[in-house]
Amino acid sequence: MLTINQDFLKKINKVNQGFRQKYKSTNTDYTDIRHKLTISQAIIRQISPITTEDLINWLEGGLVAGVDGSVNQTKGEPPHVIYFFQALAKATSGESYQNSDVFFPLLEEEGNEKVEEESHTKKKRSHLLAKLELEAAYELIDKHKVKLLMMDGALYHYRIDAKDAWERLKKKALEDDVILVGVSEEITTENLIKTESFKGLEKAYTYDRDILFGVLNQGEAIYIEEIQHKAGLQSVWVRFGLDPQMTGYDMLEEQAEQKWEIARILAALTPKDGRGIPLWLDHIDREIRLTDQLVEALVEQYMDTELQQRLLKKKRQWRPY
Repeated sequence: MLTINQDFLKKINKVNQGFRQKYKSTNTDYTDIRHKLTISQAIIRQISPITTEDLINWLEGGLVAGVDGSVNQTKGEPPHVIYFFQALAKATSGESYQNSDVFFPLLEEEGNEKVEEESHTKKKRSHLLAKLELEAAYELIDKHKVKLLMMDGALYHYRIDAKDAWERLKKKALEDDVILVGVSEEITTENLIKTESFKGLEKAYTYDRDILFGVLNQGEAIYIEEIQHKAGLQSVWVRFGLDPQMTGYDMLEEQAEQKWEIARILAALTPKDGRGIPLWLDHIDREIRLTDQLVEALVEQYMDTELQQRLLKKKRQWRPY
């Protein structure tokens, strides 16, 4: 049986008490935050999921599809690491497009010098993953009649991480009337916190999601014009599952007049007893995920044993326990 030091437990409990004090939630807090949202001229709507018949009519013969990517790495220390990437764009009818890539920092060169900086590697990882997802998405909508394309993550990050591939996909989507929707699991913006209505709460809350934790009722969506700062995009926050933490989605401004209709569609695609993410995106995530076991198998099968030991293996991996 595991024995845990009592002093260790006391310190963990102290941290728990600190968090409880900082984020204590009461009905007064809930009411006050709802009032502040009203002052901010937030539009809060209870969303009824679209019916199957209405969805079929809206699709006009087109497909519902999703895009997700996965990245994993060997267990060494950078730059002695290989990064593996996969991306999958897939329609609910089965049509799909998948691609992949590999990045080994030790083989990366800038001029005559090897690039080993952590910031460069992080930026490179983000770029490669976003680029693969965008390319997979482009191939799918180019070859098949897709009406709604859900992407895993906010659209604005694609514009930042892989601008050229993003512009190419955006142009194609607008030409072919494909509705692009970026679905975000984690809301790490600080836009609401910085508005005049919420002035003074900056120390109590880190992100917008902290303020709205448990504030939205299940089935509600909220749009706040004042915080729409991402040029060319509009964002809506929603709570469609049991999880009290909100999720969000963003759309192209050119297509944003359909944002409430999209909310109804997303509500229909999201399990009510789940975490608030459309089921099809979770399905794609499971299908494309690069597990530790898969990465290890790829290295064992396709890399020379000597190179594995010299560059990729840590001594701790040989511990007898």
